[in-house]
Amino acid sequence: MGNHNKEKLIYDISAYTALFDIIKDPVFLMEKEQDSFRYRYVNPAALAILPFDEVHGRRIDEVLPPEISGPMIQLYENVQSTRNSLEFTEKMETRNGEFFGETMLNPITDENGDCQYILAIVRDVTERERKKRSVLKTQQEMEIERKRLTSLIENNANAVFEFDQHKNFIHVNKMVTEATGYSEEELLGKSILSLVTEDCIEETASKFEKALAGKSIDFVTTIYTKAHKEATFQVNTVPIIIEGEVIGIYAITKEITEQKKVQKALTEAKKELELFWENSTDPIFYIDTNGDILKVNPAFEETFGFTEEEMINLKGTIIPPGMRDDQIRIVEMLLQGETVNSHETIRITKSGKLLNIISSYSPVRNDDKEIIGATIIYKDVTELKKAEKELQKSQEKYKIITESTFDIITMINLDGVVEYVSPAYETISGYSADACIGTSMMENVHPEDAAALMDNVTSLINGGKPSTVEIRFRHQQGHYLWLEVSPTPVLENGEVKQLFTISRDITERRRLQENIARMAFYDHLTGIPNRRTFDDELEKAVRKTQYSGRKVAVFMLDGHKFKQINDQFGHDAGDAVIKEMAVRLQNCMPPEGTAARLGGDEMGAVLPGIDSVDAAENMARQILKSYETPITFNGYEIKISTGIGVALYPDHATNEKQLVKLADMALYEAKKMGQDAYRIYDFEEKQDLSK
Repeated sequence: MGNHNKEKLIYDISAYTALFDIIKDPVFLMEKEQDSFRYRYVNPAALAILPFDEVHGRRIDEVLPPEISGPMIQLYENVQSTRNSLEFTEKMETRNGEFFGETMLNPITDENGDCQYILAIVRDVTERERKKRSVLKTQQEMEIERKRLTSLIENNANAVFEFDQHKNFIHVNKMVTEATGYSEEELLGKSILSLVTEDCIEETASKFEKALAGKSIDFVTTIYTKAHKEATFQVNTVPIIIEGEVIGIYAITKEITEQKKVQKALTEAKKELELFWENSTDPIFYIDTNGDILKVNPAFEETFGFTEEEMINLKGTIIPPGMRDDQIRIVEMLLQGETVNSHETIRITKSGKLLNIISSYSPVRNDDKEIIGATIIYKDVTELKKAEKELQKSQEKYKIITESTFDIITMINLDGVVEYVSPAYETISGYSADACIGTSMMENVHPEDAAALMDNVTSLINGGKPSTVEIRFRHQQGHYLWLEVSPTPVLENGEVKQLFTISRDITERRRLQENIARMAFYDHLTGIPNRRTFDDELEKAVRKTQYSGRKVAVFMLDGHKFKQINDQFGHDAGDAVIKEMAVRLQNCMPPEGTAARLGGDEMGAVLPGIDSVDAAENMARQILKSYETPITFNGYEIKISTGIGVALYPDHATNEKQLVKLADMALYEAKKMGQDAYRIYDFEEKQDLSK
């Protein structure tokens, strides 16, 4: 690492230490030093759990015993070498006794991609671990006092199952019927595995075996309800032990179908949104379909004084008394799929201070296009609102404020001619502020947006309510900016005399919104469609066959010896190979086909509207041929080697999931050959077709 990059990185990290000092979770900043790591920063919360006083500047192996420091150094080295975050749970003895912590190790890279520092954040889960122990003890006593607990089980708000040693139902409470649609009589004697979806059977069976071995196991599984819908459950299995023998299992479950959908949607966008979320100066938060807050960014906590935990647990509210109906109305609009932009409202901080807010609400959908929540961005315009009032009182105050604000403030006469523009106009648009005065307000507005702006202004002059409009404005250098324009009438004796506008540069916000939309459907490394798009296109293709009478081919690809490429040439080379695989696969596809990256070096393709298996075979040969030419990376020639599995609808499968599964099976057979080859799935012949 060059001295310049290192000094810059240290400066960037130091800028956050003040924030880390007030974080309640322990935070450590570790620097790589030869075969160990040195403590470079430890926040007060971390010092409180350490069993020693002086740690700053010392190495891990200087302050921790070998049996602890050795494994810890290995974890840090793994994060440094892979550039991937690592999460684990550890138990330690502190000055205050036993402590359980969930630790997240985050690599910090400089501009060259080098990693010299690791940031460790520890979340205190001691109370959770203690509660888990308490639950285990309670579950072990359930059988001994079964008669006394029968009422509790029957009236439990969660679905409770009882199984015998063969995983068969022997008792269920009424909540099970509500959750699954099956009556107790329909379930008795059946195996739980008969309800579990295909992709969860193996793991569910394994978890039940561990429970039958005497362990209390928590896991998530998905079952088919009587209505043939999928429902996801958080399951806690408790072995029923009598005189040392496991005679059955209690399963206490909670349906988390909607929560899983929300979590999945959040996870998919997390990496791409993390930088914007964490560093935005505007409050951003996420709500569910009830309007309850699930997640907030640091700027939200700083603006309103409430922590994320307080908002999630409903220990605080930012909605002033009497304004709840406004929030309910917006949630109803979101549930209808509407996007709410530039909504002006009032919100209240923890200290009771009222803030003027301009908010934007965007609905969030899951894979099934169902609305599961919304993302909200707030802009605190309290000071700006105060400025607007002062403008009406004093022209001098008006000048002071407008000439120092970062937004463009404009005064326009009723003919649409600019009479005043703030200095920010030149900063944002590149044009001279003086040259703007005397020109039409429509000058440099994009032709497609001119009508919307004119309608907005005309409505305002005719007595309409103020509203905002988003327009494109041509920069002095020729490109277009996105501006959010908020016109307000200037009244004298109740009559409109002028128009006052505030224009904010929202180009970056629009770009981020477009990027977020793209991230949901395209792979970030290769730029080709991701698994979500692959599934959507496959569903569309299969649906079309019902009236076209044609076939759909699915291709599953997986590289040979990809780990060897990473080990021999480095992860950058591995990424280069994946990108090239994606480009060549996409180049093979016709306009109606879809190439997608499914994960790692696994690719998939959908070829709709074909008439025979010959077309699928021709495409498989074309793909293999496209991979014959090695790629050159850092002076090395790297061969792209792959296997292809192919399955056709409706020849081989009756639905999309089965079609993909059969293509995977054919891929497995192709890879067993140890060379570049493809296999067409065949029920009986299992024919071997190589290139």
